[in-house]
Order: sequence, then structure tokens, then C-alpha cells
Amino acid sequence: MTTCSINSPPFDAGSDGLDQWIQGLRSGGVRSAAPALILALEKLRQSEIPANQRLWLLRLLKAPLLKTCTGLPKPWSASRGRPVSRQMSLEQRLYRLMFQCLEQALHQLDRSEFLLDDQQRHRRHWAIRNLFRFFQRQIRYAALWETPVPKNAWRDLHELYVYLRMRRDPLADAAPEPDPIDDGLDPEADYRQLLLFGLAASLSSSGSRSGMLTEGLHRWARETRLEEPEAMQGERDLFLVEISADSPPRRQPGPLDRSFRGWVLLPPAAYIERLDRLVGGTKRDGLPAA
Repeated sequence: MTTCSINSPPFDAGSDGLDQWIQGLRSGGVRSAAPALILALEKLRQSEIPANQRLWLLRLLKAPLLKTCTGLPKPWSASRGRPVSRQMSLEQRLYRLMFQCLEQALHQLDRSEFLLDDQQRHRRHWAIRNLFRFFQRQIRYAALWETPVPKNAWRDLHELYVYLRMRRDPLADAAPEPDPIDDGLDPEADYRQLLLFGLAASLSSSGSRSGMLTEGLHRWARETRLEEPEAMQGERDLFLVEISADSPPRRQPGPLDRSFRGWVLLPPAAYIERLDRLVGGTKRDGLPAA
């Protein structure tokens, strides 16, 4: 794959000519900008630069990346007359690479800074928020265009959530008063919302694209619980989140096994009823109440 036919120098994470490089993307059109951005993100992942510089570069690349993705041609699915492609499109690759670069930057920042000042915490919050957003773009793209979710994307999301649970913001946890950096960051709610969407997409591709479902996800996610499996041993008809699996939640008709490692997803009744209507089923008995 070549970079593109634009009159700009190759991307260089340590260069002062990034404005010119970005301008070259704008003038070259989406078909040349997409491979150039892919090469830039791959090069950024390999670059040994400080966490703050890495995050600054990702902020710089975000806007042209999203604009490029908006303009890229979309695939035809089997239902639209063509077979589904098993290869990632340029748009999927860009979303996937951006997620991977953000995850790299988050881990690097956490390793380099034990106690974060307000500016560093803002950077960390930005990285976390965009990690969830770029994962959301991956699964919504797959549902909308009936293509596979990129390999290991779901496993990466589960691992990210476990990581964030294990590594709390030390200043925020220790503060006796409200956090001065209250920018609406809520990783747990974001994770639950992605799980609800992924569950719907796994049961009904058309249902996951329906406004009847997606419009309520934000509210339903805040009413959803993730429970430890030990308290629900032997119960049936549960939705399970297996943290080592590269997959969204799955329904377990039989009893919960003691060897299961993960969480039990307990959506609100309104979500379950809506999902049942979308997949053409009837309301199931025995589902746990939210």
C-alpha cells in the first residue's frame, strides 16, 4: 500500500511539519488520505515518544480521520445484493488502529505518571472517552454494513474495562469532595451500553440498527447491572459477559456453571422487552429483574 499522491512529506511523529502533512491530507481526497492515515497510525504505534506527545498527535489526527471515514465508500452487504467481505475495510482499519493507539497511550501515561495533575487527568479522561467511542464505531459499522467486527476487538474492550476497574484514578478516589474534573466520564456506563448494543447485534442485525433500540441505550445502560457470577450459580436464562472471549454478551439458557469467568449482565426489563420484539420472539420467563 502506498501512502498517497499528495504533495506532503511522510508522517513523522517528531516533525515540525505536521500542519503541512495535515493540509496534504485535506487536498488529496479520502481515497489517498485513508492509506496515509493508516501508515501514520502504524508508525505512531512503533514510535518511542513520550505519552503526552503521543496523545497530542492522536488529538491532531482525530478530526481528519473522522472526516476521511465519513467520505469513504461503504460496502454492500449480502442483503443488498453482494457477499459480505471478510476483510477489514479502510474505515474499519482506521477505527481499529485509533483504538489501539489510544490504548497504547493510556498504558504509557499510567506507567509514567503515578500521581496525575489536573492537566494529565484531562488527557487521561480524553483517552478513555475516545477508546470507548472508537470501539463503538467499530461495532456500529459492523452492524450497519453487516460486516464482521475486527478480530480481538471485543477481547480488547473487556480487557480495557478490567484494567480501568483495577486502576482507579488515585486522586479521584482519595478526594473527600467532588472531583473538580467532572467532565461526564463514566467508563462503566459506556461499557454497559456497548454490551447492550453488542448483544442486540448478535441476536438481530436489523434490530441493532433500529432506532427503536439505539435511542434508549444510554438510559438502559445506566439501569443495567454487572453482577459477579458467584451470587447467581445455578440460575438459568442469563446473559453472560465472558472476559476472555472475543465476543459480545451471550445468552446462557442452561444453569450457570461454576467454571465461568466474567460477569452476569442484568439489563432492565424495558430493554429485554424491546429486544424480544425486534428479534421476533416473545418475552422470556425466568430472566432476572433489573
